[in-house]
Amino acid sequence: MEIARVNNENINDLYDLNIKLAESESQKHLFTADRQSYADAFLASTPACFGLLAYQGNQPIGFYIYNFKFASYVGSRVLYIEDLYLIDGFDGDENKSILLQHAVKVSRSENCCRTEMRVLKEFNIGYDLISSFGFSEIKKWSVYRLDL
Repeated sequence: MEIARVNNENINDLYDLNIKLAESESQKHLFTADRQSYADAFLASTPACFGLLAYQGNQPIGFYIYNFKFASYVGSRVLYIEDLYLIDGFDGDENKSILLQHAVKVSRSENCCRTEMRVLKEFNIGYDLISSFGFSEIKKWSVYRLDL
């Protein structure tokens, strides 16, 4: 598996894979982004987020999207994994591990104090795999969302 940063040449691969993710989670009705909004978010001079694509040969097989948060108690950046997805047939623990290892490597290279992600309980990528990297579930926090 090869990993490539999202750029002008492969932004459509990310967009198409994210539609597949929404479909796999039965949430396609929530996917309202268009290709231009993706280009604006990922390719702007100050990007809102960053994306890494996974390829097997020339076939896009997955991705992860991340951005940075701030840990106010520590005074340091946090790498936040927004989405991590691999298509059926390539979604084994080995490929998931490669993507998670890459995210942790980016976190360290960016001098982050930690890496965080939310995992949809229904589609958990594997508690054993996640915990093998040292991730732990934070049970004392609830997630709230205000759609605008």
